[in-house]
Amino acid sequence: MKEAYIKSLQMIKQLNIKSEKEYNKLVQNYLILNVESLKYISGTRKFRKIIQLAKEV
Repeated sequence: MKEAYIKSLQMIKQLNIKSEKEYNKLVQNYLILNVESLKYISGTRKFRKIIQLAKEV
């Protein structure tokens, strides 16, 4: 599960994702976590906070 979390954050960073809508389009094509799982694991409900976490990875 941790590997999928890190992969999801890396995808956000590499593709410069700015919104949940853009991220949801990726979920269908790549083996990454959906938005709700990503929010749960990171411990936040705000996607902006997740983007900040992705920049630190």
